[in-house]
This record gives sequence, structure tokens and C-alpha cells, in this order.
Amino acid sequence: DKTEEGRNRLMTLSWTKDNRYYKLLFQPTLFGTTDVIRIWGRIGSNLGGYKIISCDSEEDVITIVDSIKKRRKYRGYK
Repeated sequence: DKTEEGRNRLMTLSWTKDNRYYKLLFQPTLFGTTDVIRIWGRIGSNLGGYKIISCDSEEDVITIVDSIKKRRKYRGYK
């Protein structure tokens, strides 16, 4: 089934600013929810951080992504 195949794929969004990066990964879980994984740091460095946000619905994912997009744009990321 193509629908199941599409839902099981890992999707990403990313932004950069000067020598910094910020990424969002979307990963379905075995429990039917989606994890939004936020990753940030400096380009060329091993240092950085991440945070995993569990979302129960697609609306939760959209709300989180919209909020993060606004914040990245406000802070000058492209």
C-alpha cells in the first residue's frame, strides 16, 4: 500500500544561518504517533543538541512546525 509506504518514510526540514544549522526530523513511532526531532548546532562541530517531541496527531505536528518555522525566520535562518 503506497499510503503506508509514504507514512513510514523519514522526512526532514532544515535551516542555516552563518555557521549554524537547525533541523527537524519527522519519524513515525510504533505506537501510531509521530516524533518531531529538533537538532541544532554549529556547522563543522561535533557539539550541538537535540530534543524529541512526541505528537499524538497530525495537527500537533503542524502546530509545532509552524511555531518553529516562525522562530527560525525571526532569528534570521534561511
